[in-house]
Amino acid sequence: MFSFKSNCGVILDMIKLNYTIEGSGETLVFIHGLSDNLLYWEFLASNLKKDFQVLRFDLRGHGQTELGEDEISIGTYVQDLHNLLCDLDIDRFNLVGFSLGGTVALDFAVRYPQMVSSLVLMSCFYKADSHLENVFNQLKDALKVSFNEFYDAILPMVLCPDVIEDNKSELEMLKEMASQSANTQAYIRAIDACLGFDIEDKLSDIDVSTLMLAGKYDDMTRLDSQEELHDKIKNSRLIVFDDVRHNLLIGKNNEKILDILTLLCKNSPASLSRG
Repeated sequence: MFSFKSNCGVILDMIKLNYTIEGSGETLVFIHGLSDNLLYWEFLASNLKKDFQVLRFDLRGHGQTELGEDEISIGTYVQDLHNLLCDLDIDRFNLVGFSLGGTVALDFAVRYPQMVSSLVLMSCFYKADSHLENVFNQLKDALKVSFNEFYDAILPMVLCPDVIEDNKSELEMLKEMASQSANTQAYIRAIDACLGFDIEDKLSDIDVSTLMLAGKYDDMTRLDSQEELHDKIKNSRLIVFDDVRHNLLIGKNNEKILDILTLLCKNSPASLSRG
Protein backbone atom coordinates (compact mmCIF):
# COMPACT_ATOMS: atom_id res chain seq x y z
CA MET A 1 0.00 0.00 0.00
CA PHE A 2 1.51 3.33 -1.06
CA SER A 3 0.97 6.19 1.33
CA PHE A 4 1.97 9.80 1.73
CA LYS A 5 1.30 11.33 5.12
CA SER A 6 0.56 15.00 5.58
CA ASN A 7 -0.89 17.19 8.32
CA CYS A 8 -4.39 16.91 6.90
CA GLY A 9 -4.57 13.48 5.39
CA VAL A 10 -3.00 10.50 3.69
CA ILE A 11 -3.00 9.21 0.12
CA LEU A 12 -4.45 5.69 0.16
CA ASP A 13 -5.23 3.71 -2.99
CA MET A 14 -4.87 6.83 -5.10
CA ILE A 15 -7.33 9.01 -3.16
CA LYS A 16 -6.55 11.60 -0.52
CA LEU A 17 -8.33 10.68 2.70
CA ASN A 18 -8.68 13.55 5.17
CA TYR A 19 -8.38 12.80 8.88
CA THR A 20 -7.40 14.27 12.22
CA ILE A 21 -5.96 12.43 15.20
CA GLU A 22 -5.65 14.00 18.65
CA GLY A 23 -4.82 13.03 22.23
CA SER A 24 -3.29 9.84 23.57
CA GLY A 25 -4.40 6.67 25.29
CA GLU A 26 -7.25 4.31 24.40
CA THR A 27 -8.27 4.97 20.78
CA LEU A 28 -11.75 6.04 19.63
CA VAL A 29 -12.57 6.14 15.93
CA PHE A 30 -15.55 8.24 14.78
CA ILE A 31 -17.42 7.87 11.46
CA HIS A 32 -19.87 10.60 10.42
CA GLY A 33 -23.10 10.32 8.46
CA LEU A 34 -24.37 11.20 4.98
CA SER A 35 -23.38 14.72 3.79
CA ASP A 36 -21.53 15.40 7.07
CA ASN A 37 -17.79 15.46 7.71
CA LEU A 38 -15.38 14.91 10.60
CA LEU A 39 -16.42 18.24 12.16
CA TYR A 40 -19.72 16.61 13.13
CA TRP A 41 -17.87 15.12 16.11
CA GLU A 42 -16.21 18.36 17.25
CA PHE A 43 -17.87 18.59 20.67
CA LEU A 44 -17.17 14.98 21.60
CA ALA A 45 -13.64 15.00 20.18
CA SER A 46 -12.61 18.23 21.90
CA ASN A 47 -13.59 16.74 25.26
CA LEU A 48 -12.53 13.13 24.75
CA LYS A 49 -9.04 13.97 23.48
CA LYS A 50 -8.13 14.96 27.03
CA ASP A 51 -8.21 11.30 28.07
CA PHE A 52 -8.14 9.29 24.83
CA GLN A 53 -6.65 9.20 21.36
CA VAL A 54 -9.41 10.36 18.98
CA LEU A 55 -9.38 9.63 15.25
CA ARG A 56 -11.89 11.26 12.91
CA PHE A 57 -11.92 11.11 9.12
CA ASP A 58 -14.00 12.18 6.13
CA LEU A 59 -15.71 9.44 4.12
CA ARG A 60 -15.13 9.37 0.36
CA GLY A 61 -16.59 12.44 -1.34
CA HIS A 62 -17.32 14.09 2.01
CA GLY A 63 -15.44 16.95 3.61
CA GLN A 64 -11.92 17.06 2.20
CA THR A 65 -11.65 13.41 1.16
CA GLU A 66 -11.64 12.79 -2.58
CA LEU A 67 -14.40 10.71 -4.18
CA GLY A 68 -12.21 8.73 -6.57
CA GLU A 69 -13.38 6.70 -9.55
CA ASP A 70 -14.16 3.40 -7.79
CA GLU A 71 -17.67 2.05 -7.47
CA ILE A 72 -18.85 2.91 -3.97
CA SER A 73 -20.22 0.35 -1.53
CA ILE A 74 -20.32 0.20 2.25
CA GLY A 75 -17.37 -2.15 1.88
CA THR A 76 -15.44 0.60 0.08
CA TYR A 77 -15.77 2.87 3.10
CA VAL A 78 -14.76 -0.02 5.37
CA GLN A 79 -11.63 -0.70 3.34
CA ASP A 80 -10.70 2.99 3.36
CA LEU A 81 -10.86 2.98 7.15
CA HIS A 82 -8.93 -0.27 7.42
CA ASN A 83 -6.19 1.12 5.17
CA LEU A 84 -5.99 4.29 7.27
CA LEU A 85 -5.75 2.34 10.52
CA CYS A 86 -2.98 0.14 9.11
CA ASP A 87 -1.13 3.25 7.95
CA LEU A 88 -1.40 4.72 11.45
CA ASP A 89 -0.45 1.41 13.13
CA ILE A 90 -3.72 1.26 15.08
CA ASP A 91 -4.77 -2.35 15.58
CA ARG A 92 -7.33 -2.12 18.41
CA PHE A 93 -9.87 0.63 19.10
CA ASN A 94 -13.41 1.63 20.06
CA LEU A 95 -15.57 2.35 17.01
CA VAL A 96 -18.38 4.93 16.95
CA GLY A 97 -20.59 5.62 13.94
CA PHE A 98 -23.63 7.76 13.20
CA SER A 99 -26.25 6.83 10.56
CA LEU A 100 -24.28 5.96 7.38
CA GLY A 101 -21.19 5.94 9.60
CA GLY A 102 -22.90 3.51 11.96
CA THR A 103 -23.57 1.17 9.08
CA VAL A 104 -19.92 1.39 8.04
CA ALA A 105 -18.94 0.65 11.65
CA LEU A 106 -21.29 -2.33 11.73
CA ASP A 107 -19.78 -3.78 8.56
CA PHE A 108 -16.25 -3.11 9.83
CA ALA A 109 -16.98 -5.07 13.03
CA VAL A 110 -18.11 -8.02 10.92
CA ARG A 111 -15.07 -7.93 8.62
CA TYR A 112 -12.39 -7.11 11.23
CA PRO A 113 -13.74 -8.23 14.63
CA GLN A 114 -10.26 -8.62 16.12
CA MET A 115 -9.67 -4.87 15.78
CA VAL A 116 -12.81 -3.61 17.56
CA SER A 117 -12.81 -3.29 21.37
CA SER A 118 -16.34 -1.91 21.51
CA LEU A 119 -18.96 -0.75 19.03
CA VAL A 120 -21.29 2.26 19.36
CA LEU A 121 -24.04 2.58 16.75
CA MET A 122 -26.00 5.83 16.64
CA SER A 123 -29.20 5.90 14.53
CA CYS A 124 -27.94 2.90 12.59
CA PHE A 125 -29.43 0.45 10.07
CA TYR A 126 -28.42 -3.01 8.89
CA LYS A 127 -30.41 -3.01 5.65
CA ALA A 128 -32.68 -0.68 3.71
CA ASP A 129 -36.18 -1.86 4.60
CA SER A 130 -39.17 -0.57 2.60
CA HIS A 131 -39.48 2.58 4.71
CA LEU A 132 -35.79 3.44 4.55
CA GLU A 133 -35.69 2.62 0.84
CA ASN A 134 -38.45 5.18 0.29
CA VAL A 135 -36.57 7.77 2.39
CA PHE A 136 -33.34 7.21 0.48
CA ASN A 137 -35.09 7.53 -2.88
CA GLN A 138 -36.70 10.81 -1.78
CA LEU A 139 -33.31 12.16 -0.76
CA LYS A 140 -31.71 10.91 -3.95
CA ASP A 141 -34.35 12.68 -6.06
CA ALA A 142 -33.77 15.88 -4.08
CA LEU A 143 -30.01 15.66 -4.62
CA LYS A 144 -30.56 15.42 -8.37
CA VAL A 145 -32.20 18.87 -8.15
CA SER A 146 -29.74 20.60 -5.80
CA PHE A 147 -28.06 20.37 -2.42
CA ASN A 148 -30.49 22.95 -1.03
CA GLU A 149 -33.42 20.75 -2.08
CA PHE A 150 -31.77 17.83 -0.28
CA TYR A 151 -31.11 19.91 2.84
CA ASP A 152 -34.73 21.04 3.04
CA ALA A 153 -35.92 17.44 2.57
CA ILE A 154 -33.67 15.84 5.18
CA LEU A 155 -33.89 18.52 7.88
CA PRO A 156 -37.36 17.54 9.24
CA MET A 157 -36.28 13.90 9.22
CA VAL A 158 -33.30 14.51 11.50
CA LEU A 159 -34.49 17.33 13.79
CA CYS A 160 -37.68 17.81 15.79
CA PRO A 161 -39.94 20.74 14.76
CA ASP A 162 -39.17 22.79 17.88
CA VAL A 163 -35.42 22.55 17.24
CA ILE A 164 -35.90 23.71 13.66
CA GLU A 165 -38.15 26.58 14.75
CA ASP A 166 -35.80 27.74 17.50
CA ASN A 167 -32.71 27.65 15.26
CA LYS A 168 -34.02 28.91 11.91
CA SER A 169 -31.30 31.46 11.22
CA GLU A 170 -28.47 29.15 12.27
CA LEU A 171 -29.82 26.31 10.13
CA GLU A 172 -30.14 28.60 7.10
CA MET A 173 -26.55 29.70 7.64
CA LEU A 174 -25.42 26.08 7.85
CA LYS A 175 -27.25 25.31 4.60
CA GLU A 176 -25.52 28.18 2.82
CA MET A 177 -22.10 27.14 4.11
CA ALA A 178 -22.61 23.44 3.34
CA SER A 179 -23.91 24.12 -0.18
CA GLN A 180 -20.61 25.76 -1.12
CA SER A 181 -18.62 22.55 -0.72
CA ALA A 182 -21.29 19.85 -1.07
CA ASN A 183 -20.54 16.97 -3.44
CA THR A 184 -24.01 15.88 -4.49
CA GLN A 185 -22.71 13.09 -6.73
CA ALA A 186 -20.81 11.62 -3.77
CA TYR A 187 -23.97 11.73 -1.66
CA ILE A 188 -26.00 10.03 -4.40
CA ARG A 189 -23.37 7.29 -4.63
CA ALA A 190 -23.44 6.94 -0.85
CA ILE A 191 -27.21 6.49 -0.94
CA ASP A 192 -26.86 3.84 -3.65
CA ALA A 193 -24.36 2.06 -1.39
CA CYS A 194 -26.91 2.12 1.43
CA LEU A 195 -29.68 0.84 -0.82
CA GLY A 196 -27.50 -2.13 -1.79
CA PHE A 197 -26.47 -2.96 1.77
CA ASP A 198 -27.89 -5.90 3.74
CA ILE A 199 -25.88 -7.54 6.50
CA GLU A 200 -28.71 -9.30 8.32
CA ASP A 201 -27.22 -12.77 7.87
CA LYS A 202 -23.92 -11.67 9.46
CA LEU A 203 -25.29 -9.97 12.60
CA SER A 204 -25.13 -13.15 14.68
CA ASP A 205 -21.36 -13.19 14.08
CA ILE A 206 -20.86 -9.94 16.01
CA ASP A 207 -19.51 -10.78 19.43
CA VAL A 208 -18.05 -7.44 20.48
CA SER A 209 -19.68 -5.33 23.20
CA THR A 210 -22.19 -3.18 21.30
CA LEU A 211 -24.06 -0.10 22.46
CA MET A 212 -26.89 1.31 20.35
CA LEU A 213 -28.16 4.88 20.73
CA ALA A 214 -31.50 5.73 19.12
CA GLY A 215 -33.96 8.60 18.90
CA LYS A 216 -37.53 7.86 19.93
CA TYR A 217 -38.93 9.96 17.08
CA ASP A 218 -36.39 9.01 14.41
CA ASP A 219 -38.18 9.25 11.05
CA MET A 220 -35.34 7.75 9.02
CA THR A 221 -34.01 4.72 10.88
CA ARG A 222 -37.17 4.14 12.87
CA LEU A 223 -36.98 2.92 16.43
CA ASP A 224 -38.63 -0.42 15.65
CA SER A 225 -35.92 -1.23 13.09
CA GLN A 226 -33.20 -0.33 15.60
CA GLU A 227 -34.89 -2.52 18.19
CA GLU A 228 -34.75 -5.35 15.65
CA LEU A 229 -31.03 -4.73 15.18
CA HIS A 230 -30.54 -4.74 18.94
CA ASP A 231 -32.30 -8.11 19.17
CA LYS A 232 -30.07 -9.59 16.46
CA ILE A 233 -26.74 -8.59 18.05
CA LYS A 234 -25.78 -10.54 21.14
CA ASN A 235 -24.11 -8.58 23.93
CA SER A 236 -25.82 -5.39 22.73
CA ARG A 237 -27.55 -2.69 24.74
CA LEU A 238 -30.00 -0.06 23.51
CA ILE A 239 -30.45 3.45 24.93
CA VAL A 240 -33.37 5.49 23.59
CA PHE A 241 -33.35 9.30 23.77
CA ASP A 242 -36.86 10.62 24.22
CA ASP A 243 -36.55 14.11 22.76
CA VAL A 244 -34.87 13.64 19.37
CA ARG A 245 -35.27 12.24 15.89
CA HIS A 246 -32.35 10.96 13.80
CA ASN A 247 -29.67 13.40 14.97
CA LEU A 248 -28.90 12.57 18.59
CA LEU A 249 -26.23 15.20 19.28
CA ILE A 250 -28.67 17.94 20.23
CA GLY A 251 -28.56 20.13 23.35
CA LYS A 252 -28.15 18.29 26.63
CA ASN A 253 -27.70 14.98 24.80
CA ASN A 254 -24.17 16.06 23.88
CA GLU A 255 -23.14 15.85 27.54
CA LYS A 256 -25.06 12.61 28.06
CA ILE A 257 -23.38 10.91 25.11
CA LEU A 258 -19.99 12.27 26.18
CA ASP A 259 -20.46 10.65 29.61
CA ILE A 260 -21.59 7.39 28.02
CA LEU A 261 -18.56 7.20 25.72
CA THR A 262 -16.13 8.15 28.48
CA LEU A 263 -17.44 5.40 30.75
CA LEU A 264 -17.54 2.88 27.93
CA CYS A 265 -13.94 3.47 26.86
CA LYS A 266 -12.56 3.49 30.38
CA ASN A 267 -14.07 0.04 30.84
CA SER A 268 -13.29 -1.38 27.42
CA PRO A 269 -11.33 -4.69 27.27
CA ALA A 270 -8.28 -2.97 25.76
CA SER A 271 -8.26 -0.30 28.46
CA LEU A 272 -8.62 -2.83 31.27
CA SER A 273 -5.84 -5.01 29.87
CA ARG A 274 -3.45 -2.07 29.99
CA GLY A 275 -4.48 -1.15 33.51
